[in-house]
Amino acid sequence: MQPKNSNNQPVAQEALLTDATAFHELSHGEYESCLLKVRRGMPATEALNLSSMLMGSALEIMTHLIDDGMTTNQIYGVRFLIEASAALVDASVAPVEHGNRQGGAQ
Repeated sequence: MQPKNSNNQPVAQEALLTDATAFHELSHGEYESCLLKVRRGMPATEALNLSSMLMGSALEIMTHLIDDGMTTNQIYGVRFLIEASAALVDASVAPVEHGNRQGGAQ
């Protein structure tokens, strides 16, 4: 059976948007909070592209530091790049799995 011909334009796929995701946790006595977070409602494609760039930066730094060892500041910098990258991916997971209406940003 042949599908019906239609003059309707194809529907553009809705852009997936990030969920809010906290990272860089702070803890001081009884006070616990995050210093930074991925904002809700940002394009997930941008978040994933930025995550890829941050992970690439961390890998390049690690490659250069393997032979020379690492200072405390370098360790902290690589840790931050990985933490930020993970938050960007985490903020994009639900929208990619469920779309914006079923678990992604509203």
